[in-house]
Amino acid sequence: MVRASLLMALVILVSGCARWIPARVGEVPVGTDVRLRLSEEGAAELEELTGTRQSEVSGQLLQWGSEVMVSAALRSAAAGANSSSLRQRFVVDEEDILGVDVRELDRTRTGLFVGGVAVVAGSAIVWVVSQLTGGGTAAPTDPPPPGPSEPFVRIRIP
Repeated sequence: MVRASLLMALVILVSGCARWIPARVGEVPVGTDVRLRLSEEGAAELEELTGTRQSEVSGQLLQWGSEVMVSAALRSAAAGANSSSLRQRFVVDEEDILGVDVRELDRTRTGLFVGGVAVVAGSAIVWVVSQLTGGGTAAPTDPPPPGPSEPFVRIRIP
């Protein structure tokens, strides 16, 4: 039972609820979560800002025109590879964007995620209750003491 719950938890963690869908460059509305795929020139310009080379950047689209403004949490070389940075705005020329993806809710993955969480939570509750009630095995009892099988007092009802 524990192995099945751990396997279900792993499936839940891997599934996720959203996915990236390719979109047309220039047709994404402002305020949308986007992932930009940058050209070598765009990645080099971004490297000047952060100190690390990134060919893909995820963030929120703030402006779309000849220059594209995005708010994103960029990793900086000074902050270290494992630390997260504050969100910052940066501008990329539209010609340096090779492609753009938008984040979309995936109903199938979300349903699997919610169902998996329910199964894992239900399994945990059943396990806790079974542990609290003695693990589901009856404790051995002593046989009843020897004695009369009839009651001591008899009452006649007319």
